[in-house]
Amino acid sequence: MSSDKEKVMSDYIKRLEKENLKLRIALCNLRDDFLDLGGDVNQLELFDKDDVSQLKIFESPDGGKTIYQRNVGSDEREQIKD
Repeated sequence: MSSDKEKVMSDYIKRLEKENLKLRIALCNLRDDFLDLGGDVNQLELFDKDDVSQLKIFESPDGGKTIYQRNVGSDEREQIKD
């Protein structure tokens, strides 16, 4: 039984590692695109990468008319634009 759990966890960790790699590649591509478009390299370092509370997710269910923000990992959102 323990071996089954270890196998499941091992497979799960491998999937997470692959997803992490895909996200890192996507981030690098976005950074490159930003810089290619004339973006300021100093703007890329505005946030403390180790402080997740600085990261916000912005959502608009109506195509930009109403905008909400929430912290990463939270379901509670705050309306910031009517």
